[in-house]
Amino acid sequence: MYARRGGPLRLVRSLRGDGTLMWGKRGARPVSYSIDLYAQGELLSGDGDIHGEFSDLVGRMPSDTRLKLASGETVQLTLGEIAADTASIELLRPALSPAAA
Repeated sequence: MYARRGGPLRLVRSLRGDGTLMWGKRGARPVSYSIDLYAQGELLSGDGDIHGEFSDLVGRMPSDTRLKLASGETVQLTLGEIAADTASIELLRPALSPAAA
């Protein structure tokens, strides 16, 4: 049953911390993040949420969104539901080193 997808989906690690949400060329905002990373065979995925001041982003979909983690690494993401103080996120091609926090 799992052979075609690389096995069962398993939680690899959880990331929590403070970082910076960035978009476009100059958009930036301090955020707190909570991300879960999952593996299914060779496939790595990640999702979670960010908290901060997003009232000016409600109803918009900024382009080229990235999150700079507390470790200094930057990951690309897509924003999901955006509210005034929280947004859901999904990481795109999460390739985080073991030291990322």
